[in-house]
Amino acid sequence: MELGLTEEDFFSMPPFRTYMMQLYHQRKGDRFWEKVRFLGAISYNTAFGAKRTVRPQQLIKLSFDKPTKFPEWDREEAKRLIKKWSKN
Repeated sequence: MELGLTEEDFFSMPPFRTYMMQLYHQRKGDRFWEKVRFLGAISYNTAFGAKRTVRPQQLIKLSFDKPTKFPEWDREEAKRLIKKWSKN
């Protein structure tokens, strides 16, 4: 699997831990593309001089440039989900 887990490990983990691993894996890829566009902007700005500078965000647009809103759970919803998970 892409997260580096065996099928047995994947299904034995609580959903929250699997979700956190997925976020880590995604963020690792995001950091790679941040570096690529930063180096691209440096190369562009060096090659064409200060008259035509470009910001990294103008060079390559990434999905996380615009902040997204995560679902917010209240205390009751969190308790319900924990109770549901612990029954299994």
